[in-house]
Amino acid sequence: MALFHVRRMISAALLSAAALFLTAAQSYAQTGILSGRVTDAISSKPLANAQVQLQVGTGLSYGAVSGADGVYRAVNVPAGAYTVTVRLLGHQPRMYPVIRIADGQTATLDVVMTGQIVQLNQTVVTASRNKPEKALDAPAMISVINSERIEEKPAISVTDHLRGTAGIDINKGGIAQSNVVARGFNNAFSGAMLMLQDYRFAGVPSLRVNVPFLMTGTNEDIDRIEVLLGPASALYGPNSGNGVLHVITKSPFTSRGTTASVDGGERSVLRAGLRHAGVAGQKFGYKLSGEYMRGKDWEFDDKAERTTFPTTGVPAGRAGQPNRRDFDLERMTGEARIDIRPSDDVEFISTVGMTNMLKGIELTGANGSVQGKNWTYLNLQQRARYKRLFGQVFLNSSDAGNDTLTSTEGTFLLRSGADIVDKSRVFGAQLQHGFDLANGKQSLTYGADYIWTNPRTGNTINGSNENRDNVTEYGAYVQSSTKPTSRIEILLAARGDKNNVVDGAFFSPRAAFIFKPTADQNIRVTYNRSFSTPANFSYFLDLIQSPNIGGSGFDLKALGNPPKKGFAFKQGCAGSAIADYCMKSKLVNSGAYTAISAAAAYPTLLAANQASLLAAIQPNVVGAITQALIGRGATPAQAAAQAAVLGPQLAAGMIGSLVAARPTNAQVPTRVSLINNATTPLTAAALQPIAPLAASFNNTFELGYKGILGNKFRYDISGWRQSRGDVGTSAALVTPNVFAEGVPLGGFIGSTLGGYLVPTLIASGFSQADAIAFAGALAPAVATSLAGSLARAPLGVVTFDSPTASAGEIYAVYKTVNKEIWVSGLDVALDYLLTDRLQLDVAYSYSNKNVFQGVDGGNNAPLMSNSPKNRGSVGARYSTLGTGFGGELRVRYTDAFPVNSGVYATNVAFPIAAGRPGATTSGQVLGYGKCNPVSAGAFCYDNVPTAFQLDGQVTKKFDLGKQRVMISISGTNLLNNEVATFAGTPKIGRLLMTRLQYTF
Repeated sequence: MALFHVRRMISAALLSAAALFLTAAQSYAQTGILSGRVTDAISSKPLANAQVQLQVGTGLSYGAVSGADGVYRAVNVPAGAYTVTVRLLGHQPRMYPVIRIADGQTATLDVVMTGQIVQLNQTVVTASRNKPEKALDAPAMISVINSERIEEKPAISVTDHLRGTAGIDINKGGIAQSNVVARGFNNAFSGAMLMLQDYRFAGVPSLRVNVPFLMTGTNEDIDRIEVLLGPASALYGPNSGNGVLHVITKSPFTSRGTTASVDGGERSVLRAGLRHAGVAGQKFGYKLSGEYMRGKDWEFDDKAERTTFPTTGVPAGRAGQPNRRDFDLERMTGEARIDIRPSDDVEFISTVGMTNMLKGIELTGANGSVQGKNWTYLNLQQRARYKRLFGQVFLNSSDAGNDTLTSTEGTFLLRSGADIVDKSRVFGAQLQHGFDLANGKQSLTYGADYIWTNPRTGNTINGSNENRDNVTEYGAYVQSSTKPTSRIEILLAARGDKNNVVDGAFFSPRAAFIFKPTADQNIRVTYNRSFSTPANFSYFLDLIQSPNIGGSGFDLKALGNPPKKGFAFKQGCAGSAIADYCMKSKLVNSGAYTAISAAAAYPTLLAANQASLLAAIQPNVVGAITQALIGRGATPAQAAAQAAVLGPQLAAGMIGSLVAARPTNAQVPTRVSLINNATTPLTAAALQPIAPLAASFNNTFELGYKGILGNKFRYDISGWRQSRGDVGTSAALVTPNVFAEGVPLGGFIGSTLGGYLVPTLIASGFSQADAIAFAGALAPAVATSLAGSLARAPLGVVTFDSPTASAGEIYAVYKTVNKEIWVSGLDVALDYLLTDRLQLDVAYSYSNKNVFQGVDGGNNAPLMSNSPKNRGSVGARYSTLGTGFGGELRVRYTDAFPVNSGVYATNVAFPIAAGRPGATTSGQVLGYGKCNPVSAGAFCYDNVPTAFQLDGQVTKKFDLGKQRVMISISGTNLLNNEVATFAGTPKIGRLLMTRLQYTF
């Protein structure tokens, strides 16, 4: 029995051992090995201590570490498909989504690691115009927003990706509206920064204003955004004096597949985007992209906009209707592109894109906000490349949605209700080539440009100038790069340009000395002379800005400054109060030129306002007669009854006597003053001719230092000083009105009334003594009242020597201020790779001035840069390739600043008709207030306040073989610190948005 139990125990042990052996054998047969070698992409040397991780979904992971020879070996890995992630400090992580390991076999995966220095030193094409180079080698400060960041961030326009970019100023008018410039000097209507999309102009053709909401590139299709700070005229020509913003889209050859995105968020924002790219063989590629967006903008009540549209000067369907802003936003955009590459050296790219702003609001400097409706933007582009030869032609066109002045389907001005017709076009042709000499130590780049601008505004924007407003520009440039040693580069460039509406030729030189202490450092000293030409509307604008400004009876019209001519005030009228200058008056000679004289206009002014003047003085006259009769012994009832009959007769006779009177210039002298500064009389010196607009030149000196330390820390620091010659006004009021001097006018009215009252009262039964006493008391009181009103009424306008000058219009004109200003600044951009997963960045910009006292900026205020002195951001970005999780946190700060930009000006004085809220008086002159006039009263635009804002973003990516899903949640201004970023814009609060993206 015992033996039996022993045998059973031995058998069980043997069976267990056999089972264990079989299990182990089976387990071994179901595992495999992954091995390979990790090397550096540039040197091909082996990399030690690289962390290799194999993972299935969110389950167990396996790993290995590379040795000194770069070899790693992960053993006993169960068979299956793995995501392999390789990390090494100082290098970009690499991820391989599907690596299969078979039973009992060894899979090989060699890994080439790219140093993080490449991430910090990306290739750019904007600094040297179409010539690829590393950002570290570029002779200017340049920032790059890459496709990964663009892809992860829900955005309405490209400017949403620029927060945190050094040197960039963005004023936002809402969810979609924004103006972006480099190094300050922003405006409500800005084209100061050259904006490009795939090398072609991206601004509105004739207006030359940047409207990012009209750009045709979709978020899914943007490869990167390059921002060049500082002058670029030597290569790019006019209007690139402070920088270039270049949006570069993806090539179908390197981004095949389909991406669909849906964004949603607060303010009822919904955005859907779709992009598909593919190839046919190795030489033909294509892509299609499209987007639809809608939302509800932040509301803003601009009291300069009437509550009801006028009954004249607007389409019949809008006349007399309530004026309510439409805060809904809606846009559709799409683009198609074909790439043909016959060989590696040859490339042809054809693109067509179109955007329709169905609804939106944009700011203009001269005419306030416009309500965008059915505003379309179309671009056609053909570009070609053969080695370093690059050429392109493009046509951009705009259509504001109206065919005629009577349409109600398109864009219109919110202040006046008038239609905007804009079917303008710009055609560009560009050619560039370059070659190297002396084994690469000498390089030449040269090219030429042609630009033709063709405004077609249906007699709205350019009005009477419609048939003479085409502009042709052309120029050529050459740039030389000399490298006598590996550490020194001398860059010289020169450009010449011509323009058919500006006299002379324009020369833009550039010089740079670049010293590289090491391969990863760059110290540069540069000088640039850049030039700008006025936009088309600066010459040809002819548009009512504000009907019946301040209740004055005059329409304020924004008027372009005629090319090569300028303006001269009409002279030759003998007997004028100011030399022999002339005025036009609706009260005299049917608006013909006449001598500046209150005496000439005075009788007609009284006759035209006889009823209102009678109504104004009659109660006073009745009351005065009542008191006079009581003083003669009549009872109050008797006095009231008699005054009720005599008073109206006497008042009517008084007004009649004033209408019949004919004062001399000596009795009623005049004052010539701008209506927005009516207390200050002008002299003949203020009526000198207004010079024609010319090209302006800025000279910029810059010292820059950029580099990369330890493959982890990138810095780019630029100090600059600039003399600006582009000092001018934004449609500043220049035609003064004529006013009667209040005190002499009161004296004349008093003597006239006295001469009428005494005999009239005697004839009514008053004694001579009582009549004299009564007239002596009543006449001065009535004279003071009437003179106070009449002295505020403009009698005419001192206007231009032009057949189109109107007696009922005053003109705001673009003019050059003959002054030079100096401004200095500092821009700093820092990036630090704390780990391979965490990156920190800092951006800071400073300018020493934003208000230039003593320089006329219009609106009775000095020139302003309309931008803060200090602005900056600090951000942290976290990402893990293995889990697909990432996030970003950013703090942004901007100083407070004042604004003086066309009709948008903060805390400056404007005329307010007497008796309206906000009006004050000084003696007997036009009512005056420190605010803007509107029909119901007055209001002030506030300075832009200090802004401290927090942004955040969280992203999760799921890799499903060849497919990928991304979920992103982004919030701007998370603390809901509501602030306006410009005058005349809403206070912008928090905006939370999500993105769901599927790529396959």
